[in-house]
Amino acid sequence: MAALFAVPPMFVLLLLAYELRRGTVAFAGRFVDQGVCLAAIAVVILVGVWRLVAVVYAFMSGEQRKSRQLLLDRLVLVALVGVVVLSHAGAGYVLAVTYDADGHAFNDHPSAIDLTTPKPSLVVGETAGPTATPVKTPSIGSRVTILFTGFDSAPGRGETLYDSLMVVSYDPITNSVQMVSVPRDSTSFPLYFGSHNVVPSWLRLNTVPTNVVKEGIVGSPDSPYMTLVNEVGYLVGIHIDYYAAMDLGGFVKMIDSVGGIDVVNPAVINDGSYDWLDGSRFGFYLAAGAQHLDGRHALAYVRSRKSPGDNDFGRSSRQQQVLVELMHKMAQPGQILNLPGLISTLGSSVTTNFPADQVANYLDIGQKIPSDNIKQVVLSPDQSYSEYLPNGALCLFNSKLSALSVQLFGKDSLWSGKPAAENTCPA
Repeated sequence: MAALFAVPPMFVLLLLAYELRRGTVAFAGRFVDQGVCLAAIAVVILVGVWRLVAVVYAFMSGEQRKSRQLLLDRLVLVALVGVVVLSHAGAGYVLAVTYDADGHAFNDHPSAIDLTTPKPSLVVGETAGPTATPVKTPSIGSRVTILFTGFDSAPGRGETLYDSLMVVSYDPITNSVQMVSVPRDSTSFPLYFGSHNVVPSWLRLNTVPTNVVKEGIVGSPDSPYMTLVNEVGYLVGIHIDYYAAMDLGGFVKMIDSVGGIDVVNPAVINDGSYDWLDGSRFGFYLAAGAQHLDGRHALAYVRSRKSPGDNDFGRSSRQQQVLVELMHKMAQPGQILNLPGLISTLGSSVTTNFPADQVANYLDIGQKIPSDNIKQVVLSPDQSYSEYLPNGALCLFNSKLSALSVQLFGKDSLWSGKPAAENTCPA
């Protein structure tokens, strides 16, 4: 009977050992799928009941003993029942939190971003404009590209501004990643749909979703947020398959949930005007060299841009650095204990359309990519990819971006085999 009762728990242990073969990050990624969460909750409940039956059976089938020894047996029984109930209740709670977080992060109707497709009104005799962009689903053997956007929803903001725009593309053939940070203040760029009209120089890329609904400015056939996604893909020259939008407040919680991150700061940051957005005294200072950052200071590290010699492009480079370091930190075995807090943070702060059942596979792949296979590019004037305009905005050199696209993405580039794009910067 003891051997019989041991079979289900041993089976679960073997299953856990099998799932952990790819590391804690890929293991956690399995539970991003709500179906997996529900199955795990059922297993936790059934195995818990089975263990309780085993404990009670052992007590009931034991030999009758003297009253003093019987009292000890009963205390042991109560203790074992408590251990079983608490352990399984705890596991069930973590899975329930994860299930709820999955529902928020992987949501077809999120509240954080606007996916409402506009309904254009046509004048009598007017022909219909371009139709909404079709979505293709890539396979695990083909290139996958994601747009990461960071937005600030702090109180007092009149509109949602996407202050961080980073394209991350994975090529399975070369086992490499290409990261491209696009300036949020880009302007005078051609639109990806219709006749490719050029937006006015006062309209900046991070405000595109706000202006989609304004007739005559960005009459997009797609929803406000997907217009931004498709526009960035058009400018960089790569089809973007998925998006992931994160509230900057959630970024702080995510870094704290993994115990902070370690970075090597390339240069002293002394930004006296940095606003912590929490009423603290203005100013952020960070020495050059190796640093350990908690969530609050990691956010300052990727937001600060007014230190002498620093700018938007310096912080874009630091954003890429932090993303890579966060992945490395999450891959450490000890992070398994931080999963509940991390998953809860992701659910409340991240919105994505990435397929939940593929997260574990790509997390496993990501851990195996050598650092030398990660190409990081910031579209800065220093690298001759853009120039400043008199109003302080930036204009991208489309011809150089199309050449860069072919260099980074090869035949997957939207400009592969085509003439270079025309520049649209004001004369």
